[in-house]
Amino acid sequence: MRKILALVMVFALALSALVGCSQPEKPAAEEPMEGAQKLGLIVSTLNNPFFVTLKEGAEAKAAELGLELVVLDSQNDPAKELGNVEDLITKEVSVILINPTDSDAVGSSIKMANEKGIPVITLDRGANAGDVVTHIASDNVAGGVMAGEYIVEILGGKGKVVELEGIAGTSAARDRGKGFNEAADKAGLEVVARQVADFDRTKGLSVMENILQAQPEIDAVFAHNDEMALGAVKAIEASGRDIKVVGFDATDDAVKAVEDGMMAATVAQQPSLIGSLGVEYANKVMMGETIEASIPVALKLVKSDKMGGEMMMMGNGEKVGLVVSTLNNPFFVTLKEGAEAKAKEMNLELLVLDSQNDPAKELGNVEDLITKEVSVILINPTDSDAVVSSIRMANEKGIPVITLDRGAAAGDVVTHIASDNVAGGVMAGEYIVELLGGKGKVVELEGIAGTSAARDRGKGFNEAADKAGLEVVARQVADFDRTKGLNVMENILQAQPEIDAVFAHNDEMALGAVKAIEASGRDIKVVGFDATDDAVKAVEDGAMAATVAQQPALIGSLGVENALKVIMGESVDSAIPVDLMLVK
Repeated sequence: MRKILALVMVFALALSALVGCSQPEKPAAEEPMEGAQKLGLIVSTLNNPFFVTLKEGAEAKAAELGLELVVLDSQNDPAKELGNVEDLITKEVSVILINPTDSDAVGSSIKMANEKGIPVITLDRGANAGDVVTHIASDNVAGGVMAGEYIVEILGGKGKVVELEGIAGTSAARDRGKGFNEAADKAGLEVVARQVADFDRTKGLSVMENILQAQPEIDAVFAHNDEMALGAVKAIEASGRDIKVVGFDATDDAVKAVEDGMMAATVAQQPSLIGSLGVEYANKVMMGETIEASIPVALKLVKSDKMGGEMMMMGNGEKVGLVVSTLNNPFFVTLKEGAEAKAKEMNLELLVLDSQNDPAKELGNVEDLITKEVSVILINPTDSDAVVSSIRMANEKGIPVITLDRGAAAGDVVTHIASDNVAGGVMAGEYIVELLGGKGKVVELEGIAGTSAARDRGKGFNEAADKAGLEVVARQVADFDRTKGLNVMENILQAQPEIDAVFAHNDEMALGAVKAIEASGRDIKVVGFDATDDAVKAVEDGAMAATVAQQPALIGSLGVENALKVIMGESVDSAIPVDLMLVK
């Protein structure tokens, strides 16, 4: 292994001297740069959606890194696989990524690459011979256990089950079967039939038809992949029998079958991430870096929520960090509670830290979460500009970041989950216009300067006020704080003899303003933003005119839900809006 790495380092140095320039971090073009280093990817078959997704993940990462990726399909034929390796050697690739057709047969292909000094990385399926730099795959034994334990759960601990096996000799079939049988044996389930169906849907159908004829009692089926599971589902439907089916891979068709109640569950691998990591680690090999001999990729169980009928994706205890701007505000307490509830539901460990409205503490909190090795950081910024340092720190460590409620002025975030604060400001402004009959003098109490929430709510409010011709007689910052809202409003009341309405960027300031107005004895309409419990009560009691209702619990919940999608290697939208409504 050291000899291989040494050869790679010499090759990489020589090549860099010839090229004479460094690669940009993220080339804009999809095509590799002229002179880009070549990688080879050999896939067992592109007639299976799982491996197509693996290929696409590898291609995307190669484009991102400016590498040329040559992809070849072995069509489940070890002889063709060997020919593909010969082809890649001729093309002088720097590293070969291989998803074996068979863990034994692939040994000859790997040894051929070894003789030529070309490093090899195996993906999804391992190899029983030859030298590989690293193996990137899900823990298939753990996935088999996961599937078996779920079948035990849905059968109430007893029953008769069938196992549809993948291609004999592959590590995936061997390991998934091993894990499943461990769980089944432990619970005392009776496996009434085991038959090979070669990871193929059509074979899964025909094999299951034969088993159904031979076995009058079957309670559940575990298939080593989704293609066989979907074939089994078709046979079971035709038989009219009620048999639970659990697959493996979480392909699009299988997830749809789970959603529709046709399958009980599927174990979710992350084929796109496996492909992406393959290219990422190949690049590290070319750079002369030492890498671990095995790179595990997390698994999840995708099952149907029997109560709601919706698909649920479950975590495996991964850590997610949540940094909240302040827990001295009911809105963010509710956001936190929504995140905690969703994390518990999705089997994730949520670490919550309070920045106490201090950007320096926020930075320290992010450092703390990095040390704790969280998989994703959810952050509700103290300030849209100040948070940039925290986000960039996470970026440097390769930890994805999701912003909640308030956005960030810079740094890379996977997605931003928030209400449309501009639209909410417009909603509040238009209601004040309606209350005042289209004219009047108004005050704006502003949130923390620099936060996207303050900026956007103010923007929307002023658009509506300007359009109607309302006169804004005062604008002052009160930092989203109730006490400051009270103090600032007292000063404004002394300075402004005529005020018809107040718009506060959040309910805390609005409630402070209400207290000052009550003490003054004046009749002034107040509209807030957030629909906290205190504010809704104030609206019900007539102390406030209205509040724009966000859904902080949903924002927190969506944050955790999308964090799990990121962990799973799924793509998420760059912005996720949360609906608003006016409580009046």
